[in-house]
Amino acid sequence: MSLTIHVGAHKTASTHLQQTLRGLIPQMLAAGIHYSDVHHWRGGATRLAVALGEGADAARLRKRLRRRLDVTAATWPEMVISEENILGSLRRESLMGRGNLIYPEARRRMGRLCGMLRHRPATICLAVREPCDFLTSAFSMQVIGGHELILPDYLGDFDPARLSWTELARRLLAMRRVARLVVWTYEDYAAVRPQILSAILPQALADQAGDPSPAIVGLSQPAYREVLALTFDRPEADLARIAREAKSRFPREAGAEPLNLIDETTAARARAAYDADLAQLARLPRTTLLRPSGR
Repeated sequence: MSLTIHVGAHKTASTHLQQTLRGLIPQMLAAGIHYSDVHHWRGGATRLAVALGEGADAARLRKRLRRRLDVTAATWPEMVISEENILGSLRRESLMGRGNLIYPEARRRMGRLCGMLRHRPATICLAVREPCDFLTSAFSMQVIGGHELILPDYLGDFDPARLSWTELARRLLAMRRVARLVVWTYEDYAAVRPQILSAILPQALADQAGDPSPAIVGLSQPAYREVLALTFDRPEADLARIAREAKSRFPREAGAEPLNLIDETTAARARAAYDADLAQLARLPRTTLLRPSGR
């Protein structure tokens, strides 16, 4: 029995990977692989992200989902789960914790999920991204959702240059039922996509994968300027609606000015820290960092 859990992170082409895998569901089922992703885990009584949280309601939902997952795990030789909200959400309190922790509740939430899966050893798949781009993209989605307007308010005292993917990886690897970690960078996603699919699926299935169009894009710089202009002095404004309309008028297409809200000094520190972080990440035990051939 094998168990593979793709946990994101958010804003690292997770939706594109999920669409790719979803296109192979008939072949996976025929090969004895049960696949589930956000289409299965974000509605009604199957809100996995809620079940992994705190409180009595989460515990009751977890109990119901445990039975479903237990039957699935007992029936299928292989399971693949893809849901970036396993780690947490993009809301500031879920994404950025004290001490500059990214996804501060990741280990606790992953532990609950593993407990619902008969404690089978799991391969965890994790994509990472340059910190400033990652946090700016996360902020963009929060603006579109109507939750945030100003980046410094969103970040608080979180320093992008101190974001450590290695530290997150260590927390995941410290869990008894995590067998190994497969990591790649968002920046390398297109180049290493065949390797990612081969890490998740048998090679014969990976070779059949399609290549969907990009799915979820955030705000362009002109779109964000319009959002600010229309909402800054209007606390009653419908931020989500304004952001969606601005995104439609100023789409993030080829040649569009990308969202750039972090000063160059901080961005330079973050880029240097990211390079060092990746080198450290590659040296972790039971960890494979997928890189393009020749690098």
